[in-house]
Amino acid sequence: MRDDIGSSAAAWIADYTGRTMRPDELERLVVMVDDRIMAEVTEYAADEELRRDLHASTRSHWRGFLTMLGSARIELHTPPEAYDLARTIARRGLDLAMLLATYRIGQRAVWTYITRTIDEQVPDAEVRAEVLVWFWDRLSRWLDATVESLVGTYTEEREQRQRGALARRAEIAHAILQGDPLDVDSACEALRIPLRQQQTAVVLWADDTVAEADVVGALEGSATVLGKVLGTPRSLTIASGARGLWYWAATPRPPDQGALTEVPALRPGVRAAVGISAPGMAGFRRSHREALAAQSVAITTGNGRPVTRYADVELACLAAGSGGLPAMRALVERELGPLAAADDATTRLRDTLREYLSQAADVRRTGAALHVHRNTVRYRVQQAEQLLGHPIDERRAHLELALHCHHVYGADALPESD
Repeated sequence: MRDDIGSSAAAWIADYTGRTMRPDELERLVVMVDDRIMAEVTEYAADEELRRDLHASTRSHWRGFLTMLGSARIELHTPPEAYDLARTIARRGLDLAMLLATYRIGQRAVWTYITRTIDEQVPDAEVRAEVLVWFWDRLSRWLDATVESLVGTYTEEREQRQRGALARRAEIAHAILQGDPLDVDSACEALRIPLRQQQTAVVLWADDTVAEADVVGALEGSATVLGKVLGTPRSLTIASGARGLWYWAATPRPPDQGALTEVPALRPGVRAAVGISAPGMAGFRRSHREALAAQSVAITTGNGRPVTRYADVELACLAAGSGGLPAMRALVERELGPLAAADDATTRLRDTLREYLSQAADVRRTGAALHVHRNTVRYRVQQAEQLLGHPIDERRAHLELALHCHHVYGADALPESD
Protein backbone atom coordinates (compact mmCIF):
# COMPACT_ATOMS: atom_id res chain seq x y z
CA MET A 1 0.00 0.00 0.00
CA ARG A 2 0.96 3.66 -0.24
CA ASP A 3 3.26 5.26 2.30
CA ASP A 4 0.59 7.88 3.14
CA ILE A 5 -1.64 5.36 4.93
CA GLY A 6 -0.81 4.14 8.44
CA SER A 7 -0.06 0.56 9.33
CA SER A 8 -3.25 0.17 11.38
CA ALA A 9 -5.45 1.36 8.52
CA ALA A 10 -3.55 -0.83 6.04
CA ALA A 11 -3.92 -3.85 8.29
CA TRP A 12 -7.66 -3.34 8.67
CA ILE A 13 -8.15 -2.92 4.91
CA ALA A 14 -6.12 -6.08 4.19
CA ASP A 15 -8.17 -8.05 6.73
CA TYR A 16 -11.44 -6.62 5.37
CA THR A 17 -10.68 -7.49 1.74
CA GLY A 18 -9.67 -11.02 2.73
CA ARG A 19 -12.90 -11.60 4.65
CA THR A 20 -15.11 -10.00 2.01
CA MET A 21 -13.67 -11.98 -0.90
CA ARG A 22 -15.03 -15.20 0.62
CA PRO A 23 -17.82 -16.51 -1.66
CA ASP A 24 -20.57 -16.35 0.96
CA GLU A 25 -19.73 -12.80 2.05
CA LEU A 26 -19.27 -11.62 -1.52
CA GLU A 27 -22.67 -13.01 -2.48
CA ARG A 28 -24.26 -11.25 0.50
CA LEU A 29 -22.90 -7.91 -0.71
CA VAL A 30 -24.06 -8.57 -4.27
CA VAL A 31 -27.61 -9.26 -3.08
CA MET A 32 -27.54 -6.22 -0.81
CA VAL A 33 -26.62 -3.85 -3.64
CA ASP A 34 -28.88 -5.44 -6.24
CA ASP A 35 -31.91 -5.42 -3.95
CA ARG A 36 -31.47 -1.69 -3.47
CA ILE A 37 -31.14 -1.14 -7.22
CA MET A 38 -34.16 -3.28 -8.12
CA ALA A 39 -36.30 -1.52 -5.52
CA GLU A 40 -35.82 1.77 -7.37
CA VAL A 41 -35.30 0.70 -10.98
CA THR A 42 -38.50 -1.23 -11.67
CA GLU A 43 -37.50 -2.41 -15.17
CA TYR A 44 -35.42 -5.18 -13.59
CA ALA A 45 -38.40 -6.76 -11.86
CA ALA A 46 -40.09 -8.04 -15.03
CA ASP A 47 -36.98 -9.17 -16.91
CA GLU A 48 -35.10 -12.24 -15.77
CA GLU A 49 -32.26 -11.72 -18.22
CA LEU A 50 -31.77 -8.15 -17.05
CA ARG A 51 -31.63 -9.33 -13.43
CA ARG A 52 -29.14 -12.06 -14.31
CA ASP A 53 -26.87 -9.55 -16.06
CA LEU A 54 -27.23 -7.15 -13.13
CA HIS A 55 -26.13 -9.83 -10.64
CA ALA A 56 -23.16 -10.83 -12.79
CA SER A 57 -22.13 -7.21 -13.21
CA THR A 58 -22.39 -6.38 -9.50
CA ARG A 59 -20.44 -9.50 -8.54
CA SER A 60 -17.62 -8.71 -10.96
CA HIS A 61 -17.53 -5.09 -9.77
CA TRP A 62 -17.12 -6.19 -6.14
CA ARG A 63 -14.30 -8.57 -7.05
CA GLY A 64 -12.47 -5.95 -9.09
CA PHE A 65 -12.98 -3.20 -6.55
CA LEU A 66 -11.83 -5.33 -3.60
CA THR A 67 -8.74 -6.42 -5.51
CA MET A 68 -7.86 -2.80 -6.25
CA LEU A 69 -8.71 -1.79 -2.65
CA GLY A 70 -5.91 -3.92 -1.25
CA SER A 71 -3.34 -2.78 -3.81
CA ALA A 72 -1.01 0.22 -3.74
CA ARG A 73 -1.60 0.73 -7.47
CA ILE A 74 -4.90 2.01 -8.82
CA GLU A 75 -5.74 -0.01 -11.92
CA LEU A 76 -9.20 0.65 -13.34
CA HIS A 77 -10.59 -2.21 -15.40
CA THR A 78 -14.30 -2.31 -16.21
CA PRO A 79 -15.30 -6.00 -16.05
CA PRO A 80 -16.79 -7.70 -19.12
CA GLU A 81 -20.00 -8.46 -17.23
CA ALA A 82 -20.62 -4.74 -16.80
CA TYR A 83 -20.39 -4.23 -20.56
CA ASP A 84 -22.87 -7.07 -20.99
CA LEU A 85 -25.39 -5.30 -18.76
CA ALA A 86 -25.00 -2.02 -20.68
CA ARG A 87 -25.56 -3.85 -23.98
CA THR A 88 -28.62 -5.66 -22.63
CA ILE A 89 -30.19 -2.38 -21.50
CA ALA A 90 -29.55 -0.91 -24.96
CA ARG A 91 -30.95 -3.99 -26.71
CA ARG A 92 -34.14 -3.72 -24.67
CA GLY A 93 -34.61 -0.19 -26.04
CA LEU A 94 -34.36 1.20 -22.50
CA ASP A 95 -33.06 4.70 -21.82
CA LEU A 96 -29.50 5.56 -20.88
CA ALA A 97 -31.03 7.07 -17.72
CA MET A 98 -31.70 3.52 -16.49
CA LEU A 99 -28.03 2.59 -16.77
CA LEU A 100 -26.98 5.78 -15.00
CA ALA A 101 -29.56 5.25 -12.26
CA THR A 102 -28.28 1.70 -11.73
CA TYR A 103 -24.80 2.97 -10.94
CA ARG A 104 -25.95 5.98 -8.96
CA ILE A 105 -28.11 3.83 -6.69
CA GLY A 106 -25.43 1.15 -6.49
CA GLN A 107 -22.81 3.71 -5.46
CA ARG A 108 -25.12 5.06 -2.77
CA ALA A 109 -25.80 1.55 -1.45
CA VAL A 110 -22.11 0.64 -1.38
CA TRP A 111 -21.10 3.84 0.36
CA THR A 112 -23.83 3.50 2.98
CA TYR A 113 -22.69 -0.05 3.70
CA ILE A 114 -18.99 0.90 3.82
CA THR A 115 -19.43 3.87 6.16
CA ARG A 116 -21.60 1.80 8.52
CA THR A 117 -19.11 -1.08 8.49
CA ILE A 118 -16.13 1.19 9.17
CA ASP A 119 -17.98 2.99 11.97
CA GLU A 120 -18.75 -0.36 13.60
CA GLN A 121 -15.37 -2.05 13.13
CA VAL A 122 -12.77 0.76 13.38
CA PRO A 123 -12.97 2.40 16.82
CA ASP A 124 -9.99 4.74 16.41
CA ALA A 125 -11.19 8.02 14.82
CA GLU A 126 -7.87 8.74 13.07
CA VAL A 127 -7.62 5.26 11.56
CA ARG A 128 -11.29 5.42 10.64
CA ALA A 129 -10.71 8.67 8.73
CA GLU A 130 -7.75 7.15 6.86
CA VAL A 131 -9.79 4.12 5.87
CA LEU A 132 -12.73 6.24 4.73
CA VAL A 133 -10.52 8.41 2.51
CA TRP A 134 -8.87 5.29 1.07
CA PHE A 135 -12.26 3.76 0.28
CA TRP A 136 -13.74 6.94 -1.14
CA ASP A 137 -10.79 7.68 -3.39
CA ARG A 138 -10.89 4.23 -4.95
CA LEU A 139 -14.67 3.91 -5.09
CA SER A 140 -15.17 7.26 -6.83
CA ARG A 141 -12.40 6.57 -9.34
CA TRP A 142 -13.72 3.09 -10.02
CA LEU A 143 -17.26 4.24 -10.66
CA ASP A 144 -16.27 7.31 -12.69
CA ALA A 145 -14.18 5.20 -15.03
CA THR A 146 -16.86 2.52 -15.23
CA VAL A 147 -19.72 4.86 -16.05
CA GLU A 148 -17.69 6.70 -18.67
CA SER A 149 -16.78 3.50 -20.49
CA LEU A 150 -20.27 2.00 -20.21
CA VAL A 151 -21.98 5.11 -21.60
CA GLY A 152 -19.88 4.67 -24.71
CA THR A 153 -20.77 0.97 -24.93
CA TYR A 154 -24.47 1.66 -24.45
CA THR A 155 -24.46 4.44 -27.08
CA GLU A 156 -22.59 2.34 -29.63
CA GLU A 157 -24.93 -0.63 -29.13
CA ARG A 158 -28.04 1.55 -29.33
CA GLU A 159 -26.83 3.24 -32.52
CA GLN A 160 -25.98 -0.08 -34.13
CA ARG A 161 -29.39 -1.48 -33.30
CA GLN A 162 -31.14 1.66 -34.50
CA ARG A 163 -29.23 1.55 -37.75
CA GLY A 164 -30.13 -2.11 -38.12
CA ALA A 165 -33.79 -1.48 -37.29
CA LEU A 166 -33.95 1.48 -39.66
CA ALA A 167 -32.37 -0.58 -42.43
CA ARG A 168 -34.87 -3.38 -41.81
CA ARG A 169 -37.83 -0.98 -41.83
CA ALA A 170 -36.59 0.62 -45.05
CA GLU A 171 -36.22 -2.82 -46.63
CA ILE A 172 -39.79 -3.81 -45.70
CA ALA A 173 -41.22 -0.47 -46.86
CA HIS A 174 -39.49 -0.74 -50.23
CA ALA A 175 -40.74 -4.33 -50.60
CA ILE A 176 -44.32 -3.14 -50.06
CA LEU A 177 -43.84 -0.31 -52.55
CA GLN A 178 -42.57 -2.81 -55.12
CA GLY A 179 -45.57 -5.07 -54.57
CA ASP A 180 -43.55 -7.98 -53.19
CA PRO A 181 -45.62 -10.68 -51.42
CA LEU A 182 -45.30 -10.10 -47.68
CA ASP A 183 -47.03 -11.37 -44.57
CA VAL A 184 -48.97 -8.37 -43.29
CA ASP A 185 -48.52 -9.23 -39.60
CA SER A 186 -44.74 -9.55 -39.96
CA ALA A 187 -44.66 -6.27 -41.91
CA CYS A 188 -46.71 -4.54 -39.18
CA GLU A 189 -44.27 -5.73 -36.53
CA ALA A 190 -41.22 -4.63 -38.53
CA LEU A 191 -42.63 -1.20 -39.45
CA ARG A 192 -44.40 -0.67 -36.10
CA ILE A 193 -47.54 0.65 -37.77
CA PRO A 194 -50.94 -1.04 -38.25
CA LEU A 195 -50.92 -1.65 -42.00
CA ARG A 196 -54.54 -2.77 -42.09
CA GLN A 197 -55.63 0.75 -41.14
CA GLN A 198 -55.87 3.75 -43.44
CA GLN A 199 -52.47 4.79 -44.80
CA THR A 200 -51.74 8.42 -45.68
CA ALA A 201 -48.39 8.94 -47.37
CA VAL A 202 -46.45 12.19 -47.28
CA VAL A 203 -43.30 13.12 -49.19
CA LEU A 204 -41.27 15.91 -47.62
CA TRP A 205 -38.27 17.72 -49.05
CA ALA A 206 -36.02 20.58 -48.00
CA ASP A 207 -34.88 23.23 -50.45
CA ASP A 208 -31.42 24.73 -50.71
CA THR A 209 -32.18 27.41 -48.13
CA VAL A 210 -32.02 24.79 -45.37
CA ALA A 211 -28.47 24.29 -44.11
CA GLU A 212 -27.18 20.76 -44.44
CA ALA A 213 -26.77 20.41 -40.68
CA ASP A 214 -30.42 21.41 -40.15
CA VAL A 215 -32.06 19.22 -42.80
CA VAL A 216 -32.87 16.19 -40.64
CA GLY A 217 -34.37 18.27 -37.83
CA ALA A 218 -36.38 20.41 -40.25
CA LEU A 219 -37.83 17.37 -42.06
CA GLU A 220 -38.65 15.41 -38.92
CA GLY A 221 -40.11 18.48 -37.22
CA SER A 222 -42.34 19.13 -40.23
CA ALA A 223 -43.43 15.48 -40.27
CA THR A 224 -44.44 15.82 -36.63
CA VAL A 225 -46.57 18.87 -37.47
CA LEU A 226 -48.35 16.99 -40.27
CA GLY A 227 -48.85 13.95 -38.04
CA LYS A 228 -50.66 16.05 -35.47
CA VAL A 229 -52.93 17.53 -38.15
CA LEU A 230 -53.69 14.05 -39.53
CA GLY A 231 -54.37 12.80 -36.01
CA THR A 232 -52.18 9.73 -36.24
CA PRO A 233 -51.01 7.84 -33.16
CA ARG A 234 -48.64 5.70 -35.25
CA SER A 235 -46.39 6.71 -38.13
CA LEU A 236 -43.36 5.62 -40.12
CA THR A 237 -40.54 7.79 -41.47
CA ILE A 238 -37.79 6.74 -43.87
CA ALA A 239 -35.04 8.94 -45.24
CA SER A 240 -35.41 9.11 -49.01
CA GLY A 241 -32.21 11.00 -49.71
CA ALA A 242 -29.94 13.70 -48.38
CA ARG A 243 -32.79 16.25 -48.30
CA GLY A 244 -35.93 14.14 -48.40
CA LEU A 245 -38.16 12.12 -46.09
CA TRP A 246 -40.97 9.65 -46.76
CA TYR A 247 -43.71 9.49 -44.13
CA TRP A 248 -46.79 7.33 -43.58
CA ALA A 249 -49.55 8.05 -41.08
CA ALA A 250 -51.78 5.16 -39.98
CA THR A 251 -55.27 5.98 -38.70
CA PRO A 252 -58.42 3.91 -38.03
CA ARG A 253 -60.41 6.15 -40.40
CA PRO A 254 -59.44 8.40 -43.30
CA PRO A 255 -58.20 11.67 -41.75
CA ASP A 256 -59.66 15.01 -42.72
CA GLN A 257 -57.15 16.16 -45.31
CA GLY A 258 -59.02 19.43 -45.61
CA ALA A 259 -57.24 20.45 -42.42
CA LEU A 260 -53.96 20.33 -44.33
CA THR A 261 -54.92 23.47 -46.21
CA GLU A 262 -54.73 25.29 -42.87
CA VAL A 263 -51.74 23.38 -41.54
CA PRO A 264 -49.41 25.43 -39.32
CA ALA A 265 -46.32 26.53 -41.20
CA LEU A 266 -43.83 23.76 -41.77
CA ARG A 267 -40.22 24.40 -40.94
CA PRO A 268 -38.80 27.13 -43.22
CA GLY A 269 -37.63 25.68 -46.51
CA VAL A 270 -39.60 22.43 -46.13
CA ARG A 271 -42.48 21.43 -48.40
CA ALA A 272 -44.76 18.41 -48.43
CA ALA A 273 -46.92 16.45 -50.87
CA VAL A 274 -49.74 14.24 -49.55
CA GLY A 275 -51.39 11.21 -51.12
CA ILE A 276 -55.03 10.19 -50.67
CA SER A 277 -55.71 7.84 -47.73
CA ALA A 278 -56.33 4.18 -48.52
CA PRO A 279 -56.33 1.00 -46.42
CA GLY A 280 -53.84 -1.83 -46.22
CA MET A 281 -50.54 -2.44 -47.93
CA ALA A 282 -52.15 -1.52 -51.24
CA GLY A 283 -53.11 1.82 -49.68
CA PHE A 284 -49.57 2.22 -48.33
CA ARG A 285 -48.28 1.79 -51.87
CA ARG A 286 -50.97 3.80 -53.65
CA SER A 287 -50.93 6.81 -51.33
CA HIS A 288 -47.15 7.00 -51.63
CA ARG A 289 -47.34 6.89 -55.43
CA GLU A 290 -49.86 9.72 -55.32
CA ALA A 291 -47.69 11.77 -52.96
CA LEU A 292 -44.79 11.42 -55.41
CA ALA A 293 -47.04 12.59 -58.26
CA ALA A 294 -48.19 15.58 -56.20
CA GLN A 295 -44.56 16.38 -55.41
CA SER A 296 -43.78 16.38 -59.13
CA VAL A 297 -46.58 18.89 -59.72
CA ALA A 298 -45.40 21.10 -56.85
CA ILE A 299 -41.81 21.16 -58.08
CA THR A 300 -42.68 21.55 -61.77
CA THR A 301 -45.18 24.35 -61.24
CA GLY A 302 -43.25 26.05 -58.44
CA ASN A 303 -46.57 26.88 -56.77
CA GLY A 304 -44.82 27.71 -53.49
CA ARG A 305 -47.52 26.17 -51.30
CA PRO A 306 -46.14 24.39 -48.22
CA VAL A 307 -48.48 21.42 -48.76
CA THR A 308 -49.72 20.02 -52.08
CA ARG A 309 -52.49 17.41 -51.90
CA TYR A 310 -52.83 14.83 -54.65
CA ALA A 311 -56.60 15.19 -54.32
CA ASP A 312 -56.25 18.77 -55.56
CA VAL A 313 -54.06 17.93 -58.56
CA GLU A 314 -55.22 14.42 -59.47
CA LEU A 315 -56.86 15.34 -62.77
CA ALA A 316 -53.82 17.32 -63.85
CA CYS A 317 -51.59 14.37 -62.94
CA LEU A 318 -53.72 11.98 -64.97
CA ALA A 319 -53.80 14.35 -67.92
CA ALA A 320 -50.00 14.58 -67.78
CA GLY A 321 -49.66 10.81 -67.56
CA SER A 322 -48.25 10.85 -64.01
CA GLY A 323 -48.75 7.50 -62.34
CA GLY A 324 -49.74 5.61 -65.48
CA LEU A 325 -52.29 2.80 -65.30
CA PRO A 326 -52.07 2.39 -61.50
CA ALA A 327 -53.16 6.03 -61.03
CA MET A 328 -56.02 5.59 -63.48
CA ARG A 329 -57.15 2.39 -61.73
CA ALA A 330 -57.06 4.13 -58.37
CA LEU A 331 -59.29 6.87 -59.74
CA VAL A 332 -61.80 4.36 -61.12
CA GLU A 333 -61.93 2.36 -57.93
CA ARG A 334 -62.22 5.43 -55.71
CA GLU A 335 -64.81 7.30 -57.80
CA LEU A 336 -67.03 4.44 -58.94
CA GLY A 337 -66.83 2.08 -56.00
CA PRO A 338 -69.77 -0.38 -56.28
CA LEU A 339 -70.72 1.23 -59.60
CA ALA A 340 -67.71 -0.51 -61.15
CA ALA A 341 -69.22 -4.00 -60.66
CA ALA A 342 -69.35 -6.20 -63.77
CA ASP A 343 -72.94 -7.51 -63.50
CA ASP A 344 -75.46 -6.57 -66.18
CA ALA A 345 -77.64 -4.38 -63.95
CA THR A 346 -74.70 -2.26 -62.75
CA THR A 347 -73.31 -2.06 -66.27
CA ARG A 348 -76.64 -0.57 -67.45
CA LEU A 349 -76.53 2.00 -64.62
CA ARG A 350 -72.94 2.90 -65.47
CA ASP A 351 -73.65 3.24 -69.21
CA THR A 352 -76.72 5.32 -68.52
CA LEU A 353 -74.85 7.66 -66.20
CA ARG A 354 -71.99 8.08 -68.66
CA GLU A 355 -74.43 8.98 -71.46
CA TYR A 356 -76.42 11.23 -69.14
CA LEU A 357 -73.31 13.23 -68.25
CA SER A 358 -72.19 13.42 -71.86
CA GLN A 359 -75.65 14.83 -72.75
CA ALA A 360 -75.26 17.63 -70.18
CA ALA A 361 -77.69 15.90 -67.79
CA ASP A 362 -80.58 16.09 -70.28
CA VAL A 363 -82.86 13.13 -69.56
CA ARG A 364 -84.75 13.50 -72.84
CA ARG A 365 -81.68 13.37 -75.05
CA THR A 366 -80.20 10.59 -72.91
CA GLY A 367 -83.39 8.53 -73.27
CA ALA A 368 -83.38 9.05 -77.03
CA ALA A 369 -79.74 7.97 -77.31
CA LEU A 370 -80.36 4.84 -75.23
CA HIS A 371 -83.87 4.18 -76.63
CA VAL A 372 -85.48 4.23 -73.18
CA HIS A 373 -88.06 6.48 -71.53
CA ARG A 374 -86.75 9.59 -69.76
CA ASN A 375 -88.26 8.34 -66.48
CA THR A 376 -86.12 5.24 -66.83
CA VAL A 377 -83.10 7.50 -67.17
CA ARG A 378 -84.06 9.37 -64.01
CA TYR A 379 -84.54 6.13 -62.11
CA ARG A 380 -81.19 4.73 -63.21
CA VAL A 381 -79.40 7.96 -62.32
CA GLN A 382 -80.94 7.85 -58.84
CA GLN A 383 -79.83 4.24 -58.42
CA ALA A 384 -76.32 5.16 -59.56
CA GLU A 385 -76.17 7.99 -57.02
CA GLN A 386 -77.18 5.55 -54.30
CA LEU A 387 -74.27 3.28 -55.23
CA LEU A 388 -71.90 6.24 -55.39
CA GLY A 389 -73.05 7.53 -52.02
CA HIS A 390 -73.25 11.16 -53.15
CA PRO A 391 -74.91 13.33 -55.84
CA ILE A 392 -73.24 13.10 -59.23
CA ASP A 393 -72.53 16.85 -59.26
CA GLU A 394 -70.40 16.56 -56.13
CA ARG A 395 -67.33 15.27 -58.00
CA ARG A 396 -68.56 15.52 -61.56
CA ALA A 397 -65.23 15.95 -63.36
CA HIS A 398 -63.64 13.04 -61.53
CA LEU A 399 -66.72 10.89 -62.06
CA GLU A 400 -66.90 11.56 -65.79
CA LEU A 401 -63.24 10.71 -66.21
CA ALA A 402 -63.61 7.51 -64.20
CA LEU A 403 -66.63 6.44 -66.28
CA HIS A 404 -64.74 7.19 -69.47
CA CYS A 405 -61.70 5.19 -68.35
CA HIS A 406 -63.87 2.23 -67.34
CA HIS A 407 -65.68 2.35 -70.67
CA VAL A 408 -62.41 2.35 -72.59
CA TYR A 409 -60.39 -0.14 -70.52
CA GLY A 410 -63.17 -2.35 -69.16
CA ALA A 411 -61.96 -4.78 -66.48
CA ASP A 412 -58.39 -3.52 -66.92
CA ALA A 413 -59.51 -0.24 -65.37
CA LEU A 414 -59.90 -1.95 -62.00
CA PRO A 415 -56.94 -2.49 -59.68
CA GLU A 416 -55.65 -5.97 -59.06
CA SER A 417 -56.22 -7.42 -55.59
CA ASP A 418 -53.38 -6.89 -53.13
